[in-house]
Amino acid sequence: MRYLFEDYVLDTDRRELRRGADVIGVAPQVFDLLVFLIRNRDRFVGKDELIAAVWEGRIITDSALTTRLYVTRSAIGDTGDGQRLIKTLPRKGFRFVGAVREEQRPGSTAGDGISIEPATAAHSMPDRPSIAVLAFTNISDDPHIGFVAEGIAEDVVTELAKLRWLVVVPRNSSFACKSKTADAGEFGRVLGVRYVLDGSARQLGGRTRATGQLIDTATGACICAERHDLRPNLLPSEDEIPRALAASVASAIVRAERQRAARKHPEELGAWEAYQRGMWHMSKCDAAENRLARTFFQRAVDRDPTYAPGFGALAWSHMMSASIYSEMTVAEGCCLGEPLVRKAIALDENATEARARLALGALLQGDLEGALEDAQQVLAVDGNCADAHGVKGAALVYSGRRAEGRTALQQYLKLSPHDPARPIRLTQIAVSLYLDGGYEEAASTARQTVHQYPKHPFAYRWLAASLGQLGRAGEAQAVLQTLQKNSPSSFDMYVRRRPPQYCNVEYAPMLDGLRKAGWKE
Repeated sequence: MRYLFEDYVLDTDRRELRRGADVIGVAPQVFDLLVFLIRNRDRFVGKDELIAAVWEGRIITDSALTTRLYVTRSAIGDTGDGQRLIKTLPRKGFRFVGAVREEQRPGSTAGDGISIEPATAAHSMPDRPSIAVLAFTNISDDPHIGFVAEGIAEDVVTELAKLRWLVVVPRNSSFACKSKTADAGEFGRVLGVRYVLDGSARQLGGRTRATGQLIDTATGACICAERHDLRPNLLPSEDEIPRALAASVASAIVRAERQRAARKHPEELGAWEAYQRGMWHMSKCDAAENRLARTFFQRAVDRDPTYAPGFGALAWSHMMSASIYSEMTVAEGCCLGEPLVRKAIALDENATEARARLALGALLQGDLEGALEDAQQVLAVDGNCADAHGVKGAALVYSGRRAEGRTALQQYLKLSPHDPARPIRLTQIAVSLYLDGGYEEAASTARQTVHQYPKHPFAYRWLAASLGQLGRAGEAQAVLQTLQKNSPSSFDMYVRRRPPQYCNVEYAPMLDGLRKAGWKE
């Protein structure tokens, strides 16, 4: 059966609500509620009757009912104030008052009575994470701030929609969800999403302050809160605030997804979850954890042989085994990794992270010009690809363009605060400072990296060399002893022997610092 009203079509066979050529995404209960009201449009329907039909008599709160009515109205362009299509009469109930024309779809039977179709899984939680961005609230008296708030939320939706691993609820569904009678977690459950971003804007001391809170709808907990100040007389579309907010939200979701996957039994993991479990292990920056991560990446592609990120991560793990943990030569790691990267790209030609792995392979094999070119090509398509910024920064540092390299590496750090390659990129910043003669800054950066990632071997060399240049031989020798004890294979690959081609430029300056620290070859 198809119900036509205004420029909407409600198709009960396909369980679709359309406006013109556009499908409007609605949660199953919202769809069922609208069907029930339209089928019984000749009268007011009481609250108890509505709950019995749509919720099968389950006990729900007034807040939950209000939320679903609000979302239902919003899906068809109605409001609680206007009540153009859905009328509320105190103590009587609710009634659909719009003019409706019915069409019988060939092969279907008309629905009788008050029965409605069972809810489908169209809005069940997908394997991938999903998010709804609610309309940002203007909490000031200035109506212009309302325009700013709307612009910020729209731009955040646009930025998040660029993340192909994230399901973003369309604007017409999520922006409608705003009510003082229900919290963000409740709205998220109505929309069938795992996360909700709720925000506000206000005038504060001559500047506009935008805030956002990321809510886990399963627990109602706030897992990320951000606050940004907009520069005076600058529209949000012209500012970096939406991009920064979206980047913070994406990072928080990835962190939460990895924690969620870590709590599940391996046999329960889907492809996305197995991939995140692998990334969780890899982020521990330890050789054994990297090997364990590889088993989860393999599980991801076994679960879904078309899952491109799993193949890209497998490739990355092999490259890490070679370049960081010295479990094989760099040439061997790249030989294992490159076919997997190309498999990922064949499965998904738009997989920018996989293409960034190609740039990484070129870097590790000493093709700095090729690595830079490959990274630039990725960034031309996706300016927020952290991996590409990281490879670009490293290639620039090793090519002698160290200030430019630091800028790119800082952009990587900003975009990906929990990436497994973070200690590598931090160390490369230390390298660039060291090569520029900034030994104190290099030592500080390397020391912070060692403190944050004590099992990662790279920064130890540069901390020791910087201390040697600063005349602090005793401290430098202690650092070297720790490195030799914890990572003898890395010490052998990068200090005792000629290092891989990509970092040849740093070898002689590093040895100079280590010799001043008292190290003897």
